[in-house]
Amino acid sequence: MTAEEQELLAQRSVRIARTKRLLRWLPRKANLHRYPVVKWFAAAARQRGYLWSFRVRPVVASLYAGSILSFMPLYGIQALAAVLLSFALRANLAVMVGLQLITNPFTVVPAYYAGYQVGRVMLSLVGVEVNNLNRAQLEILLNNMFSGKWGSNVSYFFGVWGVTMLGGFMIGLFVATICSWIYRFAAMEFARNYERLREIQRHRMAGRETTSGSAQRKMSEGPNQAAGEAYDTRTASGGDGAGTQSSSTESSKAG
Repeated sequence: MTAEEQELLAQRSVRIARTKRLLRWLPRKANLHRYPVVKWFAAAARQRGYLWSFRVRPVVASLYAGSILSFMPLYGIQALAAVLLSFALRANLAVMVGLQLITNPFTVVPAYYAGYQVGRVMLSLVGVEVNNLNRAQLEILLNNMFSGKWGSNVSYFFGVWGVTMLGGFMIGLFVATICSWIYRFAAMEFARNYERLREIQRHRMAGRETTSGSAQRKMSEGPNQAAGEAYDTRTASGGDGAGTQSSSTESSKAG
């Protein structure tokens, strides 16, 4: 085994170990029953191989759909939506569901506030002005959200929700674009290294087969060559004897 082959094998082992550590906390075929929403679809998910494929197409689809979904103001139904999108888009389920952890109880408010601000900027580019959301208005929205008592604030809530949807879509699209390019580059690098490793192994096996074939030919040619040399020796010896005997016969006749 060459030094390059050893290095490529070591890099491959490191990538596999890193991927396993990353996926340890995400849904897998063996632990789907542990997740509150995903377990409803466990039987169907185990029968669909594309939900567990890490090829570029399923993963990129999960990165785009999952990132956009995670920044949209749909907290509470994101896991269900992620599973349904995975089936509909034939995307990777683990990546899709894992991206929903971006908005958790600790990050949901900052993420949605950032989405609202981005939505305001996007609307201002087309001439639509939206008022800034101050702290008092944010507290009112949060209180109404948790209490369920909206009253006359329903229309205001849907206005804020729509702006946040737009901003969340743009943020998710930006995050997904960066992540997809990173994943594409990593996949290309992995495929290049894997092909190089296969090429080295093929050359090594071909050299081994050539050496083995040469050794077998030498072993098969050895007895034949020895037999030929013995035959030549016997033939030469027999010819000399016949010549000697013929000479002696002619001498006796002459005498």
